[in-house]
Amino acid sequence: MKRIWITTALLLAVVMGLGLVAGCSNANDTGQDKVIKLGHAPYDYEVPFIEITKLIADERGYQVEVLEGDIGFMFMSLVQGDIDAWPGVWLPSIHDTYQEKYGDQYELGSAIFTDAPVGWVVPKYVEIDSIADLQGNEDLVSGKLVGFEPGSGMMLVSEEVIDGYDLDIEILSGTMASMMAEVDYAIKQQQPILFLGWRPHTMMVKYDVKVLDDPKGYWEKDSELWGIRKGFQDKAPDMYNFFKNFKMSLDDTEEFLYAYQEQDKDVQDLAKAWIEEHRAEIDSWLE
Repeated sequence: MKRIWITTALLLAVVMGLGLVAGCSNANDTGQDKVIKLGHAPYDYEVPFIEITKLIADERGYQVEVLEGDIGFMFMSLVQGDIDAWPGVWLPSIHDTYQEKYGDQYELGSAIFTDAPVGWVVPKYVEIDSIADLQGNEDLVSGKLVGFEPGSGMMLVSEEVIDGYDLDIEILSGTMASMMAEVDYAIKQQQPILFLGWRPHTMMVKYDVKVLDDPKGYWEKDSELWGIRKGFQDKAPDMYNFFKNFKMSLDDTEEFLYAYQEQDKDVQDLAKAWIEEHRAEIDSWLE
């Protein structure tokens, strides 16, 4: 009788232990489902979208983790499921190479804005208006294109531009910060400089610059889109809808960036103000 009682007690202990393990596992799974992982490439234009998303996700009961890395790393992270979403896919031109390689392995969300000019930029005091005019006149920009991370879409397209226009121009790689430091110095000194530019960016507000015409069509007006990992809809349908519908105008984005970068305004305050102004739209995006 004593042996039977001991056996029964042991069985009950095992069952209770399994129940606790299962409970912990379910709790962890549930907790993990409430974490939204966002990608962030080293470009400031992503900041408004990420900060707004963090606040909206928090309202919906999610935690947000941000994973930083270069463009190639972001695409791989989407494909491998290391991030749930990333507001940095530029199409049809800048990230065309990545889209061809990975496009069937992740999902495109909304176009945050459209028709954004991108390409090669010079200060307006540089007397040239077209990339074609640089052929044989590379000395007008000191024979150099100041760029940033070598794996980025714009750097890859720039290599094609140089070949396509048969230009004797050296591409200088670095970071966004180093490129903008070169731009700031050159413009203050009224020196010639050729660099990569686009909207939205504070460079278009802060400096008197122009995007060079591209008669051969290497640079198209691009849209910036959300990239979403496959299967994310099942994890967070409301935030999935948010990423499929989110929009922010070029003007709003540049105003946000200028206030944040040049006027030192708090980024969360700026995000909160934008959300308050667009609350009705945001609510419809989440449905």
